[in-house]
Amino acid sequence: MNAYSISKLADDACVSVHVVRDYMIRGLLHPARRTESGYNIFDDKTLGRLRFLRTAFESGIGLDELTRLCKALDAGDCESVNGCVGRLRGKINARRIELSVVETSLNQMVTDASTTAMARMPRKEDRTLALGEAIA
Repeated sequence: MNAYSISKLADDACVSVHVVRDYMIRGLLHPARRTESGYNIFDDKTLGRLRFLRTAFESGIGLDELTRLCKALDAGDCESVNGCVGRLRGKINARRIELSVVETSLNQMVTDASTTAMARMPRKEDRTLALGEAIA
């Protein structure tokens, strides 16, 4: 088992120490133990949870929903965990649909830009005519 200080935990999860502290205050993270001098020590399980939380948050899942999930997990409340996971899956599916619409729009923009660029290019006959006129 690896032992992490708060700064090492934050560094390994690519977040700031402030994020770790905020998540602790919200009840999302808990130290595995404390040293005699009062420092929090975290373990690999906490690092995994922190990485999950950050990815979920950056994917658009709110901290309130993540807090409900973590509290249910910590309490061993299977019914609440299932409810939270169901809501999160619904949000993920809705987000997939939204991202699919964005992707379709981006693809259309590329098609439109290519069509516009092709329309602006002179045809071969026009280029030949322009060259012939310039030479004559």
